[in-house]
Amino acid sequence: MFHTVICDLLGIRYPILQGAMQGAGGPRLVGAMSEAGGLGILPTFGGTEEALRRDIETARGLTSKPVAVNITPMGRAFTESRAQICIDMEIPIVTTGRADPGQAAVAMLKAAGIIVLSVIPSVEHALRMQDEGVDGVIASGNEAGGHVGKVATLPLVPQVVDALDIPVLAAGGIGDARGFVAMLALGAVGVQLGTRLIATDEADVNEWYLGRILDMSATDTVVSAALTGATVRCIATPEIIAFEEARLRGADAGELQALRQVARENYGHSDKIDRSKRRQGTAGQVAGMITDIQPAAKIVEDMINGAAALCGELHGIAGRGAMAAE
Repeated sequence: MFHTVICDLLGIRYPILQGAMQGAGGPRLVGAMSEAGGLGILPTFGGTEEALRRDIETARGLTSKPVAVNITPMGRAFTESRAQICIDMEIPIVTTGRADPGQAAVAMLKAAGIIVLSVIPSVEHALRMQDEGVDGVIASGNEAGGHVGKVATLPLVPQVVDALDIPVLAAGGIGDARGFVAMLALGAVGVQLGTRLIATDEADVNEWYLGRILDMSATDTVVSAALTGATVRCIATPEIIAFEEARLRGADAGELQALRQVARENYGHSDKIDRSKRRQGTAGQVAGMITDIQPAAKIVEDMINGAAALCGELHGIAGRGAMAAE
């Protein structure tokens, strides 16, 4: 019922992708998502080349299904070095972060036969990536965790669908079957989940991060440049709030840098800090819907089964409406 063009393109059973989440989406989650019929995607942000190679091997050992890698555009040297690793290790699918990775990197990947999906925050960015030759885009709204643009998912997705000739997936604010069906209704051929998958048995998170996700409301996130220098939707910790309050009152560069440093102290890759002590994290507004921890496969199963049931209910409502009109 939910087999779309993206399933054929990526060689997956269900049109559900796992967003690449530095600090949460390690090989266990990636392997579990791919094995469940979706697509697990490893992050590269904040990691070394050696760590990426190791994570690819580990994830592949957990599933016989496709495993993908996300390349965060952090300058040409970083982007192209990670692209070369994907080529060398015969990764079949690469997604790129919410910035243009550069036509050279896309060309490298495409020449090696790799499918490329670009995460985009606007119609203009989507058109540019289509021109650069990507196979599809993931329209990611402002509700999402991590790096975000300015447009919400609901208006972004149909505008991107209308503007492009390639497949469009949706991300941002999707946490259950209702969001999945809504995105398909808007014209998307699949979805990408991020924050919902933090509260899974396989997520690589510490007790603080997991506890915050389970306790949060939709208003407990904030968009800030404190963590990476670009706009990131993250958990509204005291350190992030202090930075944003200082920024809004016009604090000078020195004060802002000091506050930024405090916020970043426990926001890094596991190779650089003790992950158990991490006290900063990204999260989307969908965190307000999350109240339990489940295996990743159960989340995929519930999303598909729930969507089928919901579509049946909507069909019944439409049928009754047509009869009433007659």
